[in-house]
Amino acid sequence: MKASEPRLDPTLDLDLLRQSEQIKYAGTARNIFVAGSPVPLGDGTTDHKKKTAEITPPPAPPPPPPINLKFFGFASKPGEPKKIFLSQGEDIFIAAEGDIVNRRYRVLHISPAAVDIEDVLNNNRQSIPLTQG
Repeated sequence: MKASEPRLDPTLDLDLLRQSEQIKYAGTARNIFVAGSPVPLGDGTTDHKKKTAEITPPPAPPPPPPINLKFFGFASKPGEPKKIFLSQGEDIFIAAEGDIVNRRYRVLHISPAAVDIEDVLNNNRQSIPLTQG
C-alpha cells in the first residue's frame, strides 16, 4: 500500500454518530402507499379544498367506435339455423348466431327485424336493424 492512499479507519466516530442522532425526519405527511393522496402544501399542511380544485379528473375514455355493418337480409332453410347477410363496404358476410364476422364481430341474436352484434375488440354491443334496399 502506498503512503499517499487514504486509510479506512474501522473505529466508530462517536461525534459523527451523535450529530446524526440529532437529525429528525419531519416527513411530508403524504402517504406514498395510497394512490392520489393529497400532496402537502409548503408548510406541511394540506388544504383539502384547494388541492381538490387543482386535481382534475382524467378525461373519460372515448366511446367505442360504432359497428359499421349493414344487415340487409336473412335466409332460413328448414332444419338449419337462420343465417343473415351483412355488408361492410364492398364485402358481404353470411353468418349464423355465434359466428364471428370479419375476425371482429360476433353475431349474438337474430330476429326478423334486427340483429344483435358484439364488437369483441372493443366490448361494444349494438343492435343493427334490417335495412331495405
